[in-house]
Amino acid sequence: MTLTNREKTMILMSHAISLYTQMMQGDKIPHNQSVVDFILKNVPDEYKSELSIDLIDDIFSFISNYHMKLS
Repeated sequence: MTLTNREKTMILMSHAISLYTQMMQGDKIPHNQSVVDFILKNVPDEYKSELSIDLIDDIFSFISNYHMKLS
């Protein structure tokens, strides 16, 4: 089964959000850089057509809630 571009975009966003969190904790990116800006800068152009603020918000919320449940 091949992943759709939307599924690939969601995977890339999930990875970017995790990377953003790690880099923020390690003071490797400016504290005024938003997660949305970070995602837009790091998702390859061929997947940007699938991006929307609602999708970013949904993925970010899911990851945040999932990590809280693991704690």
